[in-house]
Amino acid sequence: MNDSTSGNPLAPTVRREDVTADELAALGIDIARDFPGSTEADFKRYPVLSEGGWFIVVKHQPTLTSVRRVPWERLGPISLTSKNLHIE
Repeated sequence: MNDSTSGNPLAPTVRREDVTADELAALGIDIARDFPGSTEADFKRYPVLSEGGWFIVVKHQPTLTSVRRVPWERLGPISLTSKNLHIE
């Protein structure tokens, strides 16, 4: 976060989640082979918006190399109040 938004509680933030070594192994990543000198702490999972819509990605933070990219909710973090509304 930069200085202009650090004091603003309404500023958008992106929560980056840690990725475990077991999760990386399940994705076919061998850290020693594919990212020499890196640790599992160098990988994060978070949402991104691209030309194809919202995705949840796992990226190697020092190089921003995508390890995994899967489609997410159509509106990303926005949840409509009518989403779970069932009208009969």
